[in-house]
Formats: sequence, structure tokens, C-alpha cells
Amino acid sequence: MRAFPVLLAGCLLAGDAAWARFVLSRQDFERDWERQSALREAPSGAVTPAEDAAGALDGVINGAWGFHTEIEDDPWWQVDLGDVVPLDRIVLYNRTEFAERNARIMVLLSGGGAAWREAYRHDGAVFLGHADGKPLAVALGGQPARFVRLALAGRSYFHLDEVEIYRHGAPQNIARGTPAAQSSTSQWSVRHGDAGGRGHDVPAVLARGAKLAGDLRAMGVDVAPSLAAFGAARAAWDALGSGAAADARRRIYFDARAAVRALAVRNPLLDFDRVLFVMRAPGTLPHMSDQHYGWWSRPGGGIFILEDFRTEAPRARCLTEGWPAGSFQGPDLSYDGRRVLFAYCRHFAHVSGMQKVDKEALPEDAFYNLYEMDLDGANVRRLTRGRYDDFDARYLPGGSIAFLSTRKGRFLRSDAASAQATTRATHPDSYVRCGGDAMRPCAVFTLHAMEPDGSDLRPISAFENFEWTPSVADDGRVLYARWDYIDRFNGPFMSLWSTNPDGANPQLVYGNFTKAPQCVFEARSIPGSTKLVFTASAHHSITGGSLALLDRAHGTEGERPLTRISPEVKFPESEGWDAAYYANPWPLSETYHLVAWSDRRLPPHAGSAQIADDRNPVNASGIYLYDAFGNLELLWRDPAISSVTPIPVKARPRPPVIPDAVARDGPKEGSFLLQDVYRGLPGVPRGAIAKLRIIGVPPKPQPFMNTPNLGVSSEDPGKYILGTVPVREDGSAYFRVPSGIPLFFQALDRDGFAVQTMRTLTYVQPGRTLGCIGCHEPRDTAPPATGLPRALAQAPSTIAPGPPGTWPLRFDTLVQPVLDAHCTACHAPGSKDERARRLDLAPPGAYDALVAFADRDLERLAFEKDVSVPGDMPARKSRLLAALRDTAAHGEVALGAQDLERLVTWMDVYAHRLGSFSDEQEAELEALRREMMRLPAD
Repeated sequence: MRAFPVLLAGCLLAGDAAWARFVLSRQDFERDWERQSALREAPSGAVTPAEDAAGALDGVINGAWGFHTEIEDDPWWQVDLGDVVPLDRIVLYNRTEFAERNARIMVLLSGGGAAWREAYRHDGAVFLGHADGKPLAVALGGQPARFVRLALAGRSYFHLDEVEIYRHGAPQNIARGTPAAQSSTSQWSVRHGDAGGRGHDVPAVLARGAKLAGDLRAMGVDVAPSLAAFGAARAAWDALGSGAAADARRRIYFDARAAVRALAVRNPLLDFDRVLFVMRAPGTLPHMSDQHYGWWSRPGGGIFILEDFRTEAPRARCLTEGWPAGSFQGPDLSYDGRRVLFAYCRHFAHVSGMQKVDKEALPEDAFYNLYEMDLDGANVRRLTRGRYDDFDARYLPGGSIAFLSTRKGRFLRSDAASAQATTRATHPDSYVRCGGDAMRPCAVFTLHAMEPDGSDLRPISAFENFEWTPSVADDGRVLYARWDYIDRFNGPFMSLWSTNPDGANPQLVYGNFTKAPQCVFEARSIPGSTKLVFTASAHHSITGGSLALLDRAHGTEGERPLTRISPEVKFPESEGWDAAYYANPWPLSETYHLVAWSDRRLPPHAGSAQIADDRNPVNASGIYLYDAFGNLELLWRDPAISSVTPIPVKARPRPPVIPDAVARDGPKEGSFLLQDVYRGLPGVPRGAIAKLRIIGVPPKPQPFMNTPNLGVSSEDPGKYILGTVPVREDGSAYFRVPSGIPLFFQALDRDGFAVQTMRTLTYVQPGRTLGCIGCHEPRDTAPPATGLPRALAQAPSTIAPGPPGTWPLRFDTLVQPVLDAHCTACHAPGSKDERARRLDLAPPGAYDALVAFADRDLERLAFEKDVSVPGDMPARKSRLLAALRDTAAHGEVALGAQDLERLVTWMDVYAHRLGSFSDEQEAELEALRREMMRLPAD
């Protein structure tokens, strides 16, 4: 049994002091092919106990589980040898992780499968087998049995890697391929080999190989030798007959797989000899956000170079030899192929159990910071410092570096000053609205940039919520995902966006309303194509799922623009959960991709609980060459830790440089140009829209889930109303706004009622103008050829402030004065009107009374909705406002225009009690309002 390298410091060590090496063998490939056979060629439907139990008798010994029961009382596994035979010994290879669960394992024997006798009970010592080459061998001294059962006493999971049984006086393992059973199955159970009635599907392998051969032939590859090998494998398969032994079928299957791999690695698109990748363990809190925090990291791995991947003996070289034990992630290779960007955090075992809001109490190196080094591992340069998670750095065409960071913090305005402040002190984070606490704070990370030496750190996004997985598109823009849930459900809207490298022109690319997939992550341009490839990922797990191509020529929403290139894996969470997943696609063309593939399920999210057990294995993934015909060819896999994020080591074309046009030293303002508000508002007649309301969204400064409750939904965003600007007769509007602030707009009719609202955010950079064609118009609509919008004939409009109580937003300042002036005389406990007394509008109960009025009508209207429909807005449809305007009931109440504006504004901005998350933030909003009022007119 071959020994495997041991995790130590920053890399896997295996002998060479300068370059740690580990080499794959044919046996490693066969183990992988066996696993693929079980997961990718098996029939659909629930895995049976017999199918899972067969995994302990398949000859695959790799330290993982061969079978896996559910957690239960007294779990067991057993094998039927077919006849009563004298037994010499049984050899047990334990699973490397959680090996201690089997420290009291029992061996039971039976002649007929009904009555059992105990032949052995282990003494409590932990045994392994795969990693140390010392399995547990139990001498049976010739005892006769047909059935051998392994069991645990008490409540536990039960799993082993492999079981071998030897007959007395004979050298061979007699259990290989015999029928097995077990007490239950679990979510980690899979079909193994031939136990499912399929597997080792040689015809399917050869059919995929033939498609590959046809494509490579068109690319100039001589495929005749491969086709001959395919023919020999098919002839050998056809000659077997239905009663052939499993070992014989397995051998032909392996030969067929080897022939297809030998052809696949001759692909001319593999015009490189090395692959950059990372070995790392996924963090202990699986979630699309938490996966990027250093405090959940697990140690091991490093930055590696894969060599000789075309052979059956690939080897890996470590570039981070000797680094303190920690976690590496998110590499990028410079355009000339000479330098590597990556993130690293040191692992501190105690940090995950600490409260994390007071970041000064945590070690600085427990956060991911950015580093750069030469491709040989020399000249390491640390680019960022501080108690912020900086990761997913990308070389920009103009020479700067874009990356994701939690440095957004609690600043109301994202600008150079806010970013530079993080280089001088530890500033508190901002947090997601829908989750977290002091032990599991979900700190928001957004796009930033810096110069190659780490200087001039600046935000290139002013977004309020998370952003993920940036890449540089072929046209020089930055592609990234972001999470929009402004007054709508938080689950599925991690859509794909783009921005210029200077942060100007944030634009939707795909999926603002699409619910499947939930997350459009890891999008990349495909060489020679206008399409993108991305990972359709889950909300409640780490990045991984199915692979898809996106063709925006067919739209920006739904399934029509997508081509699923890994159809055997569903879009996770939105369509279900599969036993395997893909991640990290690096496209070579529309057909061929380097990927990471996992033969385990995506780890489940469990709220604030860490998962460091077999539901979240450290060694889930390897590096593969995948094609659209379904061929998945192993390039590298380590048995101890996951291998991810493959990047070809070669120079690549530098995308065009989009000039930086942000006026960073000028006034902190920009402009918006709306060409025609009516484009995208079906059914709204021209002339109906008079104004746009501009609403700012502040960050959430504390980590506790759904706290404080600002309005009718526990996940309401904070809000403050900057004011309104006019819409011209042709539907155009041109106006100034403060830069670096997340905003959304509402279209108001001539009575001040909202007709339509945005459920996403936008912002401008200093000195830039952001334009849109209409209000919710189709994204690829061309502007009308009707001359300049009338709004451009004048200087940009200044914002007219809203009534008191709108900035900061407060019910007791905006609405309560109206109630006190007109309503509380009747609607109060001491009123003479018995019916009016039932609706108490005196403070402090007035807010709850209005929201609950008429069977909670306003709450229903103001509650989060995924899509806005023109006219479907709270004030105009509310029974509350209808009651106020009912002259029969309220003839004596004369609401003036200003009073009505207050009530309508409150309802249409979704009936908040408060618009800020703390007294401190409210004071900051007041200061921002005073600052903005001093902006120059031109």
C-alpha cells in the first residue's frame, strides 16, 4: 500500500525540499474512474443499502468512505460470501476522517444470517489503513461462516473505506464483488460499481469518446490510434457476455477510460504544459458568503503548479512551501504568465469559537489578505493588511488590481477616503440584513481596486450588499455577481453584473428576476466566443453546482439564454441537490473547460453551526478536463485535500483598457440621465409621470439577524429619501446625486403617488453620468432616434428635499404629526366615538395600528415582492388611504397637500417605522444631509 504525503505547514510535503511533489499513478486514475462510474453512470432514483454497501468491496482504498449509514442505533454492514467457508482473517481499512467512530467495532459471524456470534470486539484504539498502510487485521482462526457482519453498539454513523476477507489456507480476498447489505443509507450514500445494475458502462464511455474524436479530428488531430483502441475495447466488452465477472468488466472499463483520456489530452487547446491551482479545505461554515471569511478556514494545502498532466503520472509542485498552516484561495495569473495573485489567511483554531464583531480581539493574520509572487514562488509581496478579508484579486488590463473586500464597512459613502481609512485603523464591518449574530457575523464584501504595489486602495462599487467572483471580460469590463434584495425575498437573486474597472457603469448582464439558478457565480468570457460560462450555484452552500453557457443574444432572463453543459447536475437548491458538483470553470472554448469536480454533495448550510464532519469533507474536489460531450478526465486529485481553481500557465491576451474617467479629486457627485420613463411602463399613459423619488439605502451596522425590525418585513433595507426631481414632458430626467451612495428610484404620478419602484440598487462615481433608456425597459433596448431628451436642454436638476421625517426616515417625525393634527382627537382611548376608539392612533401604538388596519391590508401591500408591476404600489391601493379620503366617514377631516404627501410617501416607501439601524447611523445620515445641501449648483 502506497503511503500518502502528510499535511504540514503551507503545502503537502513529499520529499523534495525545494518543490514539494506528489505524483499520481494508474491506480489513482482507476479509483477516480470507479467513483465516476458510481456517480455519473448509475441509474436515477434512491440509492439502496446494497448499492451503497458494495463500496466497501470495490477495491478502492483511498481514505474516504466506501459506505455510509445514517446516524442510528446499532448500525451495521454485512457481506454474503455465498457459502459457509473457514475464515482466516478480515482486514478493515478505516475512513481517515472520524476514524475514532469505529474504535469499538465488532465482527459478527453467522452460518445462515439469522443467529450471530461475536468473533471480535476492538479495544478502543483508533486504526486507519489508507494513510499509514496499517489496516486493522482480525485473525479468525478458521472459524466457519457464510455471513460476516461489522457493527457498532450505540447511536452513531457507520462507515469504512474497504473490507477484505481471506479464506483459511488461501491467499486471495474472497469478498471482492460479493453481495453486501447495511442497516440504512444516508445523504452520502452512492451506488458502487455493478451493484446498481449499471456502472462500468463501456458503451457509454466509448460513445462519448467517439464524439470527442470527431471534434478533435476537425481540429487536425490524428484520431486513428484512438479509434482503434475504442474498437478493441468494444470488441472485448461484447465478448464478455452477461455472466462475466465484475473484475473482467471493470478491467475493460478502465482500458476504455484510459483510451479516452489519452485522446482528450491531445487536444490542441491544451497549448500549455502547466496548470496553476490551489489545494485548500472548504471552510467550516458552508454558505455563499461565509466561505470567504478567514475565521471559518481550515488549514492545509497551498498554491501549486501541476506538471506532466498529459501523462498517467502527473505531479504537483508547491509554491508556498513553509508558510504557516493556513488557507489559500482565489488565485489569478498575470497576463504575461509570470506572477500570481492570491489570498491567504493563517489558521488559528480558537478563532472560530470567538465572537467576531470586535475585530481587534482577533489576530490580524486570521483574515484573508492579498499577496503576489513570481511563478517560481520567489519575491513574495504582501499587498494588503488589516482586519479585513481581501480575496479574489484579479489583474486589470490597465495595470491595477481589482478584488473583493469587507473594507466597505459602515461608511454611508463609498469613496477613496473611506477605503483609505481602512489602511490606518480597524473599522467595523457592515452586515447582511437576513442573517448572523456576534458569533457568526456576515460582513459585506464588495469590489475594490488598488495599484500593483498595494497603494491607492479605493472602492469601485458602492453597493449595499454582497458581490462575488469577479473576472475580467474579453472587452475589459469586470464581471461579477451581486445580491439584490431590495424589498423582495432574499433567496434567489445573486445575479450577474458588469462594471468598468474604474467602477463606472454598473450594468445587469443576466438574471435580475431569474430564480433558477439562484447564484450566477464564476462567470468568464470564452475565448473566440461572445458567450460566457458560469457556475450555477446555491445560496445555502459553498460555490459549486452545474455549469452553463450564457448567450445574451437570447435575452437576459430565464432559461432561454442558457445552455446546460453539465446536465447530469441540477441547479442546486432551486432544483434539488445532487451527489456531485462542478466549480471553477476555466474555458478553453465553448466545448472544453478546465474545472474542479467533486464526488461529494455540496455541504449543507446549518445556520450559525459549523460543519467540520463528513457532510463537509476537506478533500471533496479534484482538477479535471471536461467537455460538452460528457467526458470528465482527471488531471489531478489529492486524497487528503481539495484541489480547485485551475488556470493554464501561459501568457494570455490582455483585454482592451477602458480609460479611468472617475473624477476622484472633484466634487463628490455624479449625474443620472433617464431618457424616457415610459419605456418599460406598459399601460401608463404619457404625461402621467411627474417626478422621480430618490431613495438611499444605508448599510446595516450590526450583525444580528432581522434586527432591528424597521418595517413590515424583518429583512427591510434601511432607507432615507433624498428627495424628488422633475420628469420632463418627453419622459426624460437629468439630475445630480451624491456619488458613492447606493440608490433606487420610484416613478411618481402628478398626485405624488408611486407608480413603479426599483427592487435593485444603482450608484454613480464622482464626475460620471449613468444613463438608462427607460424604467424597467428590456435591457438590450436601443435608445430611440428622436433627438436629445428635453432634460438635456437644461443643467441637471437638483434634488428637492422631501418632507420632514424622510431623511432620516422616521414614522414618528413623518406621519405622527399628521395623526396628532387630524386623528388622535377621535382615535384615542378617551374619545367619545366608540368605533374610533378601537383604532388608537396616539403614540406609541399608532404605527402598529395603521399597519394592522383593515385586516393588515397595508402590511400585505408593503411586504416584499420579487417583481414590481406598474401601478401595484401601496398608497394608491391601500384601504387605509381610501378610508382617510372617505368623506362620509371623515368629512370633517381636511388633509392638506403636505399632510397627504407625508402619508403617501410613508406608504409608498414600504411603511417603515425607522429607516436607519441605530442612533449613531441616524446622526450620520443627518450629517450627510447637511453636507449634501452645500453641494454647488453647477
